[in-house]
Amino acid sequence: RVLSNVEGKYLMDSVPFSCCNPGSPRPCIQHHLTNNSAHYDYDHRIEELNIWTRGCREALFAYFSGMMNSIGALIIATIILEV
Repeated sequence: RVLSNVEGKYLMDSVPFSCCNPGSPRPCIQHHLTNNSAHYDYDHRIEELNIWTRGCREALFAYFSGMMNSIGALIIATIILEV
């Protein structure tokens, strides 16, 4: 556990498996993220972690924004062709 700077509460030094990046060549490190001695050839301060760097909200927003832009363009093109 890692001491938080928010109200003195403790945070877990782990992430769920769904946060792992499947495109990473390294096995997923999801527990003891800040403990360098728990993993072979690992330094959490300089190593690019193999977990997603953006949260679920940002990923879903980007996905659905792209989908809505495509649908919007299709609707506008259809309206122009109908007129």
